Amino acid sequence: MTAQTLIVLSGLPGSGKSMLAEGVSRALSIPLFSIDPIEAAMWRGGLKKDQTGIAAYEVAIALADEQLRLGHSVIVDAVNPIEAPRAAWRSLAAKYRAGLKIIECICADETIHRARIEARRRNIPGMPEITWARVLERRAEYEPWTDARLTLDTSIETPDKLIAEAANYLR
Repeated sequence: MTAQTLIVLSGLPGSGKSMLAEGVSRALSIPLFSIDPIEAAMWRGGLKKDQTGIAAYEVAIALADEQLRLGHSVIVDAVNPIEAPRAAWRSLAAKYRAGLKIIECICADETIHRARIEARRRNIPGMPEITWARVLERRAEYEPWTDARLTLDTSIETPDKLIAEAANYLR
């Protein structure tokens, strides 16, 4: 990848986006900002859980803005379930005339998706693990993307193959 790019990884909890974001960050040496650790830090800092959802996105936008201002590419790992955060990423990329690359992770096999959620332990201090019931609620709220993007079904490929496919898409 030669030009600065804002890379947005999107998808439901348990869809594999954080695994993919971390792998791509390592493979391409691009900084990564993830909503969940940002939000957990806000909770540890004393903010109430009902105050941090939008604020965590605002922090990620500010961090990504700084990297783009410096001429660097950046990866953002967030559910991005509705148009508002998606529009913010488009606006930020346009501000710096940076490329915008979206990767949407899905886990089409519901049995695998549920098993991932029920077994996962991310060890983000202060952040409880999400329940399958909450994932189903999030899925009902999740709006389809209309932007050009790479969609990866993380239930059918190995992490290494997914990371390689994403890295190729970004190059």
